[in-house]
Amino acid sequence: MARANAQVAGRTDGADRGRRPAPTYAGILKTARSVGGAIIRTADHGDCVDLCNAEGGVLLGWADPRVEAAVAAGGGHEGRAEAEAAERVGALIPSAEAVGFRASVGAAMADALQAAKIVTGRDGAFFCDDETTAGGDTDAIESAFDRHSGRIAALVVRPMEATRGFLTAARRSTAREGALLILDESRTAFRLHAGGAQALHGVTPDITVLGASLANGRPIAAIAGRVEPMRAVPGAGRRVAGPAIAAVCATLSRVERDDVPDALRLRGAEIEAEVDARLRQSGADVWLGVYGDPTWSLISAHADDGIDGEALEAALATDLAARGVLSFGAHVPSLATNDQVVARLLDAYDAALPRLVDRAHRGEFAPRLRRSALAQ
Repeated sequence: MARANAQVAGRTDGADRGRRPAPTYAGILKTARSVGGAIIRTADHGDCVDLCNAEGGVLLGWADPRVEAAVAAGGGHEGRAEAEAAERVGALIPSAEAVGFRASVGAAMADALQAAKIVTGRDGAFFCDDETTAGGDTDAIESAFDRHSGRIAALVVRPMEATRGFLTAARRSTAREGALLILDESRTAFRLHAGGAQALHGVTPDITVLGASLANGRPIAAIAGRVEPMRAVPGAGRRVAGPAIAAVCATLSRVERDDVPDALRLRGAEIEAEVDARLRQSGADVWLGVYGDPTWSLISAHADDGIDGEALEAALATDLAARGVLSFGAHVPSLATNDQVVARLLDAYDAALPRLVDRAHRGEFAPRLRRSALAQ
């Protein structure tokens, strides 16, 4: 899952010369006429089905009626609403002995790192990249602690593809070195498992950072953790907007009641299996594969010196978007990803993959250096 934030890059070479720059998911959202359920109504592409869901922030579907009704009704007294939202987070996230809300994941992470600095008296932090985590490379963690002994305040892991063994080793290393373990569960909490990767694998961090999935995509984040490090967390500054807090309560109530992660896992597994079958049937599996957890899978190019993988991925994503499917390399279902949405996705793959294979055989996705050499 090296390219977890897969985007479509505009290209002007080969068959794409002269076309408008390829759309991006962020650009489409910005200019959307409306959003609802699994549908984004765009100015240029009509009604598109959304398989990105705000990079996982939307769990229930855009503008979920129950969430919107809770927001419209208001949360009553802001202090009580925030306390209820914190209680709901605490009921789901094992590390959440104390909870504070922030306006963004960036603000929450900054405060988590500041707390780690205060608690440990150190300045450094080591961020595990996705490759290190997915590959279970515990040696990278040990090497970092060896090189910077006594200077690392926190080890930060985003556990999208982490194994239990990797997280256990990370917990053991931080305990031994006197550093804090911070899990960025902005993608995994309430999706991979209701309680995040920490609940799934039985490894409790010192601090957890949560993202917009708290409120079904509304702009909000949270910092949660053990009482001791949470005492060192800086003040929150301006209060998070009341509608976002009301959305947290409604969203997490649904997560608790309906086992949202299980529903997303079943739907995602169906998508993975069907897309994998189409890759094999079309012959595109020579270059492309489906990777990742069913609740957040990616279609990605294999490492191959004979193909420009990024160009291949971009061409596929552009073709899918032209057919009304916003995937951009990802399959991130919400509860609104119903049978009709899956059917549209698979119909788009059925049409796009044979064309992609033909273009690949004609050499349109040869590596850039090779194309340059041939041009000379």
